[in-house]
Amino acid sequence: MTLVFVCLLFIYSALSLFVVQFWRTRPAHAYPKKQELMILLPVLAIHGFWLWWPMVEVGQLLLGFGHAIAVLSWMTLIWYWSGSFLYRLQGLQLFLFPLAVFSLLVDYFVPNTHAGIQVSNWAFGSHIVSSLLAYSLFALATLLAWLMLWQSRHLRGNHLTPAISFLPPLLSIEKLMFQALLVGFVLLTLSLASGMVFSEAVFGHAFMWTHKMIFGVVSWLIYAVILLLRWRQGIRGKKVSIAVIMGFLSLVLAYLGSKFVFEIILAGSRVL
Repeated sequence: MTLVFVCLLFIYSALSLFVVQFWRTRPAHAYPKKQELMILLPVLAIHGFWLWWPMVEVGQLLLGFGHAIAVLSWMTLIWYWSGSFLYRLQGLQLFLFPLAVFSLLVDYFVPNTHAGIQVSNWAFGSHIVSSLLAYSLFALATLLAWLMLWQSRHLRGNHLTPAISFLPPLLSIEKLMFQALLVGFVLLTLSLASGMVFSEAVFGHAFMWTHKMIFGVVSWLIYAVILLLRWRQGIRGKKVSIAVIMGFLSLVLAYLGSKFVFEIILAGSRVL
């Protein structure tokens, strides 16, 4: 599997360098979107094999800190690849390809001290699937929110550089962000509901308010308010983008934050 890791690292690094160079120089010819999508298809398939085959071998779900980041990055790339056939998502590569490089390195070099989880029933399986899909969609929405803030800042300052013209129109980014939020919100609702209603089947104990559940509900409330105000008042702009980013940070604290503390910081202190 080391050879697969090296190949993936090389390809994502090359794609990162290419898109950054294209963004900085803005050549006369159009961005080679079709060629990029053709390259990404087998790369994502190999990437998925590298992530999921160890789980198939042991028959358990491995979602330690490093592996969870790698799976989230991979799923976000899949959303980008599939969405590129319907929308203009140009500009997201500036973040997604370097993120893929980072997640590969973290997954490979950070030891997985988290024990595997046996998926023994449909309730737990649906909880995991809805959670991963929601996380990846909210990650995509957060990138779009950050792009909106970046582009708005340049437009207000009349800094119409070639680099900014590489990005999709501001209204298109906003529309895509709200669509990702809506689908992600539905999936997050399913995830939280399954965790509460089927707590015995999912977690093996009666429902309790853990830090994961609290931060998950906080994120749900943030996204619910954003979508409600969008529907009732048509809100938009800087405050919405910041709220989207805050909602995702709450989700990160709910799962990845706790894993980082228990598996990296506390594990390291035990070794010392």
